[in-house]
Amino acid sequence: SLDNKTVYLIDTGFGGSSRFMIQLQQCFAKTMPSVKTVRKRKPGVPFMGSAPELWNEIKEKGDAAILEVAG
Repeated sequence: SLDNKTVYLIDTGFGGSSRFMIQLQQCFAKTMPSVKTVRKRKPGVPFMGSAPELWNEIKEKGDAAILEVAG
């Protein structure tokens, strides 16, 4: 269950992904209000480079992550 958990919604910067993540965040708020969502944009270009600070934040503060790979 995701009840009372924190889910990170990671936007890779691929075309349309930001809009999708906003809609997904709204869906969580409406259907699972106890779930805290945190939207973040992965730094750099889509599909390339690492983001150690972001992954460490998710490990420390999150319970799950959804990584947007297409818009």
